[in-house]
Parts: sequence; structure tokens; C-alpha cells
Amino acid sequence: MSHHEVILSAPRDLAVGGAPAILQRSDEDFIEAVLTRLRDADGRIGLRASLARSVSVAGGTDTRPSSKRNSGRGLFNKLRDASRQLGLAGGRVAAPPVLESAPGSDQQLVEGIRRSAEGAQVLKLFQPIQRQFNLAVMEARCDTPGEPRIDPTRVDSAGMVIRRLVRDSQGREVKQGWMRAGESLKGWARVGAAADGIARGNRHDPEALRRLSRPTTGQPVLDHEVLALLAAQEDALLNESVVPMFVAPPDVCKAAAATLFYGLIPTTSSEKAEGGAPGFDEAAFGPTTADFKSHLVGPLRGVADSLPRPGRALTPDMAGIAGNAADSERSAMKRFLLLLRQLAVEFDAFADSAEADALMVVLNGIALPLADADGKPVAGSRPAGDFLAAASRILLNEESISPAPTIPARWPALDTGTSEALARALSACLRVRFEAVSGVAGRFDDPEARYVLRAFVRLKPEGVCPARTVWGDYSPAFVIAPWYEGSGAPPVQVPLPDPGDKEMLKKLKPNVAFTVPASMQNLLSGDPLDLMDGKKPADSGLKLGWICSFNIPIITICAFIVLNIFLSLFDLFFRWMMFIKICIPFPKKGGGES
Repeated sequence: MSHHEVILSAPRDLAVGGAPAILQRSDEDFIEAVLTRLRDADGRIGLRASLARSVSVAGGTDTRPSSKRNSGRGLFNKLRDASRQLGLAGGRVAAPPVLESAPGSDQQLVEGIRRSAEGAQVLKLFQPIQRQFNLAVMEARCDTPGEPRIDPTRVDSAGMVIRRLVRDSQGREVKQGWMRAGESLKGWARVGAAADGIARGNRHDPEALRRLSRPTTGQPVLDHEVLALLAAQEDALLNESVVPMFVAPPDVCKAAAATLFYGLIPTTSSEKAEGGAPGFDEAAFGPTTADFKSHLVGPLRGVADSLPRPGRALTPDMAGIAGNAADSERSAMKRFLLLLRQLAVEFDAFADSAEADALMVVLNGIALPLADADGKPVAGSRPAGDFLAAASRILLNEESISPAPTIPARWPALDTGTSEALARALSACLRVRFEAVSGVAGRFDDPEARYVLRAFVRLKPEGVCPARTVWGDYSPAFVIAPWYEGSGAPPVQVPLPDPGDKEMLKKLKPNVAFTVPASMQNLLSGDPLDLMDGKKPADSGLKLGWICSFNIPIITICAFIVLNIFLSLFDLFFRWMMFIKICIPFPKKGGGES
């Protein structure tokens, strides 16, 4: 006894091909609405309007033709698809594996890349935040005369995998699956050739235990050796993420005379792979690159520079020199503050880390000459690292240090060896800073990525025949629109109260409260004109916290007014108003005769 073949495809009358139909819906009860329309042919034909739309993008999927050896089978499948559309018996059979052709010439590779760059048609799916939902729908039937639907009781489970399309170093398209090894989330990993081709049997199941589960030979020693050999493969213990698919309700399947499956296609995910943070690009922004060196302020590049108020004690109020247009040393203070901010913010030079300590050693090797009270050079010097660390606390953090450090006479020019050592130490700190703030890329975070999905059905064992996994074809490639892109769904309307209606304002009671610390309340209670001039109000001496209550609609009105002001200001540069703001009049709603 042996299994007969099972065909997975899009529901008949809805789409053709061995991949699920991808529907895009914006209605709230979209699953119920789709299931209702799947019951009959007219409903399925009507669902064609909901099929995901294609867009043209550069860098698409492979457009290389299939091997000639598979062309006959492809023609046969097309004829069978056409016969089904005409209502004739027959169905599409699974194609045999496509034999990998030998690597093409460089000219063929360049031609393939050129065709890809010209733009390929791919589907565009939207995210739930854009009020669009994507549903995969398929049917399963027996590859026997008449193509009867399979018995749902034979199905153990069903699902689909979403795979990312990338190109290897030779420009060939490969697929990656979202993988997990035990409790560890590995992220995107290459899908093996066996799992990527036409798959039959548990060996190509997304779940590792099902792949390793094989009929026994009756020889325990041999079975153990076979299992150990399979488990030793690189991807043997990887579990690919599966999106569940569900059998349609029995009444829907009965009315449609088909065993139908549906599943929600995820286009957003909070999952992040372990160790999946993007690497720091040393080749593009390393210590020896021109971009890195040009990004550094002059003193860190080894260029000599003057310092503001040489010979004077450094105090927090000196930071105001940078904002005083009448001060002759305004420019010098601005450059000095920029030096401090680059060290403290970008490189985290004064942190407690091995890289910061190494940078301080290099900085302390730079001797800053001293100056007297008149700013004239005198004998002696001060290590640059210690002075910069103290200056950062005073000018950036507004701390008072006793005794206050004296400002050196100038920043000297650095020799080549010191400049290179400083660049290497700064780059090491930047690498640590990058790893701390870059975060980990999520599953669908790459805005340029292309994906495909593939559905499968797990069938229960029958008699002496073991359980098996049946796969459908890959879907057309699709991209996921960024969250800010318009999806075509109607905008959400937010009614605003009329601020000129006094009776309405009386009804707007506070419905949100903020706990305000004493320092912030003291700041907000000052004269607004003084705040605009940068004058901080004097401390009232009260250390009382405050609870301030507001009405959310009033906050919304204030935000709406401020938004319109800034939109108009920025429109001077971006010229975006005609695209992002559309206001149309409408009659005021109110009572009246019907």
C-alpha cells in the first residue's frame, strides 16, 4: 500500500498555480468575509479583486529560465491548468526537482544582475498598522482522476514558512528561513537544497524532530548510526518558524466541495535573533578611512587649535561664551564644546570601559602647554585626557569642581604616530558605542528584503505508510511596505471639539494627570519671555511635587495647532504640503428635517 499524491494549490476559480492565493483585506471581519465567499465559484471569482497587487522594484528575484530538462513538464502543467479553467478533469502534478545547471559564465551572471536591476514585478504586502491584513488561502486535493478533495481527518496539521531571498557571493539567489535551535533564536539562516526543492516525506519538514523521525530498519545499532549521521548535519537541529494554517469550517468545505486552508501572513514581528546586531563596518568607517578622519574635529585629527580663555579657571558659566555674538572667543568656545561633545557623546570617552581607558592613555600622552592669567604661555603642561574629562563635567554636565582646572594655552599639533594611535583608540570606542546603541535587527526590519512563502500539509500515517509532509509551490516574491507608506485604506478620523464653544469646553473635564517634579514646575511657572531668552527662573525654594490634570482633547487641539505651524515652516524647505495635508470642506452635521 502506498500514498497517492496530494496537490496543494490556490483555490480553484480564485487563482492558478501551486502556491496559496495571497489576499489583502482591510475589513475588520476579513476572515469571516473570506470564508463566506469561498463557498461558491461566484464568491471565489469575486475574491480576485482582493488578491495582493504587484509593484515593480529593482533588485528583484531570479529571472533565469528553468533548465531545458524541465520545460516539457512545465508545458504539461500549463495545459492541465488551462483544462481546469475550462472545467475539464485533470489537475496539475508536482514537477520533479529542477537540476542545478553548471555555473554560468561571467557574462551570464552580469546579464542576470542587469535584468534584476531593471525592475521585477513583486507583490507588496502591508502591515496591520496600515489597516491591511494578508491572508493565504489554499486547497488540498488528491492527484487521482477527478481530483477529489482530501479527507480533512487525514490532516495532522498545516502551515506555511516565510523565506527571505538573498544573493550569495556569486550572485545566485538563495533562500533563508527564520530558524530556532532549541531555545535559541538563530534568525535568518540558509535553507538547504533538499528543503528548498520538491519535498516529500518527513526529511524536509520544518520541524527537526519530524525530519529525524524515520522508519526503523529493525536493527537498533544501524538505526542509531543513521540517526547520529543525520543529526551531525549542519542544519539538522534547526527548527524553521511555521505560520499555522487552519482547515476551513466543515460547512465551508462542503459547500465549496474542496478542503480549504487559510492562514494569516505576518508582516511584522517583535522577534530578534540572538547575536543579530549589525556589524561595525571597519572597511567603510575604520580608523584609516578618509570618512572617519574627516568626521573628527580638528584637534582629534591632530590639527593645532586655540582654546578659549587660556589661563583662566574653567567654570560652568563659560559655556555661555558660545552664545555671545559679541565675545571675541565665541568661535573658539564653540569648537571646544564640539570637541567635548564628540568625545563624550559619540565615543563615550569618559566611560568605565577598557576601550575608554585605552583612549585616555593616548589622550594623556598629549601635553597641553600651560598659560598664565594673561593667557601667555608659561613653563609646564597638563595631560589632555585629564583636562578634557574635567572640562566635560564642568561645561557639559554643569558641575562645579574645586579647585577648578586652568585652561591650557592651546591644543598642539600632533605627530603622525600620535594621530594614528588616537584614531585607532577612537575607532575602538566608537565600535563599542555602535554595538550598544545599534540594537538587534528584527525578523522583518530590512526594508529592502524580498520574501516568498510556501505552504505544506502534514498527513497522518495510513496503514503501513508513515506520516509525511506535502509541500506546495513557492508564492511570487513579495516585499513588505514600510509602516509609513500609505496603503490606500481610508484615513482614521479624529473628531476635535470646537474650542470656541464655551458650553462644550465646560464639559471637557480633565481626564489625564501628570506628576510633575518640583524643579520642572518651577521652570514652567517662570515668565515665558524669560524662557525664550534662555533665562532660567530663580529657585523658589519649595520642594513640592505637583499633580497637573488636563483634558486629552484639548492637548490634541494644541498639538494639532503646533503641527500646522511647523508643517507650514518646514514646507519652505521640503515643499511637502500638497502631498501630506489634504483638507476638504463638508457640511456641518446637525439636526434638520428629514
